[in-house]
Order: sequence, then C-alpha cells, then structure tokens
Amino acid sequence: MSRIYLSLGSNIDARNNIREGIKALNSRFGEMILSPIVESEPVGFIGDPFINLMTVLETDRPIPELSKEFRQIEYDFGREDNAPKFSGRTLDIDIVLVDQLHGDHFGIQLPRKDLFEHGYMLYPLALMEPELVPPGQEKTVKELWADFPFPEQKLWLAEL
Repeated sequence: MSRIYLSLGSNIDARNNIREGIKALNSRFGEMILSPIVESEPVGFIGDPFINLMTVLETDRPIPELSKEFRQIEYDFGREDNAPKFSGRTLDIDIVLVDQLHGDHFGIQLPRKDLFEHGYMLYPLALMEPELVPPGQEKTVKELWADFPFPEQKLWLAEL
C-alpha cells in the first residue's frame, strides 16, 4: 500500500466543493486523514479566497491511474481543460507526496515543488504530520514551516 498525500483546493463555492470533493474521494478510496482547513488569498490573480487542506489516503493503485482519476473528479466538479494556471478553481486535486518517492514519476514531480513554495500546502501538512520529513529534505515539515519565508499571501485557519 502506498501512502498518497493530496492537496485539495477551491475558491468557487469553496466550502461546498471541498466537502463534496472529500466525499467523492472517500467513496473511491475509503476514509482519509484530513489536515486542518486553511483559507488563503489567491496566488497570481485577484479572486475569492481559497479553501485548502491536505489529505492522506492509502492505495495499491498506480500513480498514472490515480492521476487520471483525480483529474476526472476535477472535471466532474466543473474544471475546464484550458483554464489558466492562475485562476479560480471549483476543485483542484494535486498529488504532493507518494511514500518517499523523489523525482519524476510518470510525469509527476515528487514531492510537488509547490509544497515548498506555497504556505497553503506546507502549513496544513505541518499541522497534520509535523514530524514528516519529505523525500529529498533533511528537515521535518514543522521545521520547514518554521523557516518558511512568508510572502505577501495571507493564510489563516478556517472551517468548512
């Protein structure tokens, strides 16, 4: 069984889409561990705040199959194929970590570099699993978060 860490985010009907996205993942993969919820300003564009969290699930399914299924869930929630990178999202599901895999795996860079660049990924993970050391790192996520260079993006704990 592989341990898969996902980042979920939304800023369009965010609370509802995150709740329903969690239900969609639960129906396919069973119960998951959920981080605390973080709300944040959008990065790279002006728009409504994002709701983000990290989830952990365990599965034997291969990465390409998982990636395809996560993308289909995003489409089911109205994601557009050609949406600009910095734009609103009904539901965004990103594979962040898979066990201790490091490097390119089936076209997915692991760990996802956004984990180290954006607080909306690192902060919830640090709250959920503070002693986790991501592949290729020497520090725990708690230490990485303590050293995080806070950009202009504001984020705060929230609830669904």
